[in-house]
Amino acid sequence: MITTEYSLWFVPLCVLIGIAYAFILYYKNNKPELPLWVKRISLVTRAIVVAVLSFLLLNPLIMSMRKEKEKPLIVFAVDNSESILYVKDSVYYKNTFQQQLQESIDRLSKTYRVETMLMGDTLRYGNQLDFKDKESNLSDVFQFIQSNYINQNLGAIVLASDGIFNTGKNPFYVANELSCPIYTIAMGDTTVRKDALIAKVNYNKTVFKNNFFPLEILVQANKLINKKTKLIVSQKENVVFEKNITIPTNAFSEWVRLNLEAKESGVHSYKIELLPIEEEVTIENNTTEVFIETIDERKKIAIIYSVPHPDVSAVVQSLKYNNNYQVETFAIDKFNQAVNNYDVLILHQLPSRIHPAKQLLESVKKVGVSTFYIFGKQTNYAYVNGLNLGMQLQLSRELFNEAYPLYNQNFTTFTTSNTMHDFIREMPPVPVPFANYKLSPSVNVLFYQIIGSVQTTYPLMFYNQTENQKTAVFLGEGLWRWRNYNYMLEQNHEVFNEIITKTIQFLSIKEDKSLFRVTTNAFFNENEAVIFNAELYNQNYELVNEPTVNLQIKNKENSFVYSFSRTFSAYHLDAGRLPIGNYQWLATVEYGGQKHSKSGYFSVKKINVETANLVADHQLLKNIANINHGKMYTPYQLEEIEKDIKNNKEIVSIVRYAKKHNSLLNSVLLLTTLLLLLGVEWFFRKWSGGY
Repeated sequence: MITTEYSLWFVPLCVLIGIAYAFILYYKNNKPELPLWVKRISLVTRAIVVAVLSFLLLNPLIMSMRKEKEKPLIVFAVDNSESILYVKDSVYYKNTFQQQLQESIDRLSKTYRVETMLMGDTLRYGNQLDFKDKESNLSDVFQFIQSNYINQNLGAIVLASDGIFNTGKNPFYVANELSCPIYTIAMGDTTVRKDALIAKVNYNKTVFKNNFFPLEILVQANKLINKKTKLIVSQKENVVFEKNITIPTNAFSEWVRLNLEAKESGVHSYKIELLPIEEEVTIENNTTEVFIETIDERKKIAIIYSVPHPDVSAVVQSLKYNNNYQVETFAIDKFNQAVNNYDVLILHQLPSRIHPAKQLLESVKKVGVSTFYIFGKQTNYAYVNGLNLGMQLQLSRELFNEAYPLYNQNFTTFTTSNTMHDFIREMPPVPVPFANYKLSPSVNVLFYQIIGSVQTTYPLMFYNQTENQKTAVFLGEGLWRWRNYNYMLEQNHEVFNEIITKTIQFLSIKEDKSLFRVTTNAFFNENEAVIFNAELYNQNYELVNEPTVNLQIKNKENSFVYSFSRTFSAYHLDAGRLPIGNYQWLATVEYGGQKHSKSGYFSVKKINVETANLVADHQLLKNIANINHGKMYTPYQLEEIEKDIKNNKEIVSIVRYAKKHNSLLNSVLLLTTLLLLLGVEWFFRKWSGGY
């Protein structure tokens, strides 16, 4: 079928142009050397060529149907974590299993598209197993497949794992959202073996100098009845706590709680050790190490409210477990402190109809103290536009909408966890003022409003920073419901606490005015790269990155020297993974005749989660396989998996027909034909002596 870019009514015109051109050229040509039959052949040839060339100006297209056959996709996801090798069949998994798995993949690749992924610290494509990953995240693969293969012919997933996961979501619930069959390969060993271990340690990562801080240590033992061991906690080779433990049962579990004193500032490591017992399957899980940062400074926070409200209690509960903050609560009519005595103020429904709080708000604006405003139905919105929030409200009348939160993917004020992104989708709505919102360019919105089913660009929670003040604003009323929902869904308040504490961190951090600034984390896991970022400013506080910035990292044994890479206007350094331990760092740069330096410390922590639980969870794998009529197999049944996949009538190729348009201008045959016709015309005229 032929179509054109312009109307087909131009086709007769093209024919007329070809005929007219040939008629003018040959009909009145009276040269006697051209016989009549030559004139007629040349006239017809020239008319055809000119008509076709005119037709090509319409950009004609030939439409055809193209048949596309898409083979089913089989995804092999293999657990690459350390726990796989803590079994009696470890030699088999290192050698024979990998060879058999690759042979099975090769056989299936002849009929299907096959992709292989490794699960562990990260999810990545590949099939080179080394079983060195320090964590197990089984839900990642299902989330990745759901996001990236949604429009493909996904035939089946083959999941090879021991069923142990220690990070991420429960894989069963994530796998339940997929519609393809999942075949599981049950690796590992379900046998409970003789083992004593440090199962878990609860502690605060940051404590204050001269304060006592708690350590909670969970000691577990399996099949070691009547055996004895000793729990030892030491710092810098000095024993700070020890306890003799007698194991009374075959399934023993005990929490050991102790309080230690933070005597010196800095990052300190505490080694927790359980003395080995004869016949243990492994002693890797008998020792762990925790790193605790001791600081001198505690932020003072005042929560001032118009009337008692459960939102106030929710915020207080979120902050009181963080020793970095000293929290005081006041009713507005009882507050008589100077605002500059506090690092952050939290004002709940102030200014309100009952308490305009003019004097307090004037002091806040004058001093520039960082403030977190939580509005509600008692707020007097007539005064809000004068609070220097980076927002202007236009209220026609005081009505309220029920708004759900929508996370802003472009939010940059601080980092947020994926758990929080998932959590916020489940939160109940909160009442917000029905108004038009105008935001200044300096505002960064964390949550927008979803009203009904409409996603709006109206802010629900946002942050603003001017030269003199930082502010945060929550426009709804009902934070306490979010805290309760967090506990209902996760049995903890971690995500709600993340929102509140990171808001307070943003507000309480004092702006660094130095010309040279370096940022990094205080703690890194052993499977993480150590990252540094640096900025250098000139006297006008403009970013520059011409000079070289050097970095020295050292501990007791080694010293490493690096140079920062330049980014668009700053610096970045990826030092890679470093051995476990405490490190000091010193960054230096010379610019404008001045030497600048920054120093600090960080710790690289060992990850022991893979050895905390060595009993394979084959029931979980069986439950996952049963979701969509899959099946669980042993590692020795790879050929049976192949047969079941091939016999599954739902795993078939998909045939699609796609329309394809090709321009006649690209047709070599047509252009060759036109040249041939012109050549015929030229030949007859030449042969007749017409040229």
